[in-house]
Amino acid sequence: MKDNLSSHYFHAEAHALSGKLQLPFEQQIKKQAFVKLEGESERLLLEGDQKPLSDKKAQENYLSQHSKNYRLEGIISYSAAHTQVSGHRSKKDPRAFVTLATSSVENLNVLNVVTADRVVGQISTTHHPNESSPQVTFLGTHFENLRIARHQTEPVLNLAFAGDRPQGKDAYYPARGTSLMSSIEKQYERLRTALRGLEPKHREVMRLDVEDSWLSKQYHGFSDFNYEALQQKAKDAAAANGPKWDGVTCSLVEQVVIDDIKIDKKDGDRIVIPPPARCLGHVIHVPDFGTIFLAELKVNHNSFHLTMIRLDLGCIADGSASIVTCNVNGRGGTSGGGGSTTP
Repeated sequence: MKDNLSSHYFHAEAHALSGKLQLPFEQQIKKQAFVKLEGESERLLLEGDQKPLSDKKAQENYLSQHSKNYRLEGIISYSAAHTQVSGHRSKKDPRAFVTLATSSVENLNVLNVVTADRVVGQISTTHHPNESSPQVTFLGTHFENLRIARHQTEPVLNLAFAGDRPQGKDAYYPARGTSLMSSIEKQYERLRTALRGLEPKHREVMRLDVEDSWLSKQYHGFSDFNYEALQQKAKDAAAANGPKWDGVTCSLVEQVVIDDIKIDKKDGDRIVIPPPARCLGHVIHVPDFGTIFLAELKVNHNSFHLTMIRLDLGCIADGSASIVTCNVNGRGGTSGGGGSTTP
């Protein structure tokens, strides 16, 4: 390695759409516009040998995919998708490594219920030498003209949700006292309060009391955290060949505002149509459609997996879908920052 600088193992993925449809027909939705960056910095950044650049293969530290006019019958469609992943040394500190993953779709339409002009998810991490936890930013992540059942929908995003990175060689984001876990604890408390006010019929349609439901499994029933068990799972998952762990699930969306539809009549009266959706933080339930999860974030030790729209469909169609997804991870090499390559 030149000048004895640290090395790094890059890992980043992005795709526009994936899922599984069960009704009105069965179909596995393969990852669309899928890109993946993975490998040692020495190889990806063309470091460590003296051959002239003209004799080397093209750099492999940037990959992208573009696609247009995707349509799955009348279920899901978008006019364009773009994904990209990249990795490079930091200009501020050549011993640090920056990884980026971006996914976006334009003119999204799901069963004429969920529509958006544009949805963008973006994660960037900076791994510093001799530090396990990278600094992470979600800058660029946003929704443009999101509508649910034609109602204007404004998700309030907190792009600083993860806060400051934990300090130390063996530090992990899912640990007691980190900025991230403080944010998650507050988010879970708000959701617990909202859930307590639901009527039994609403709890039933959202499958809140079903043990194998997404909310029960991924959100720990919104209960308090067992930090000893959490720390052990993070440590095990960070090992080179450690077990896969889904991590802690939360959201970059603090709340969602859904507007009424207002129609002015010629006689001066106004018709007001309230939204059919029920919001619980970033979780939105639409009767006869299903449940929508916005900007859902999973943090597994020091990796970040962001899905901008996740659908748990029911009634009109049955199945699940993840729309605009990116995942960033990595681990240090010689004198490098820590982490695991487990997605």
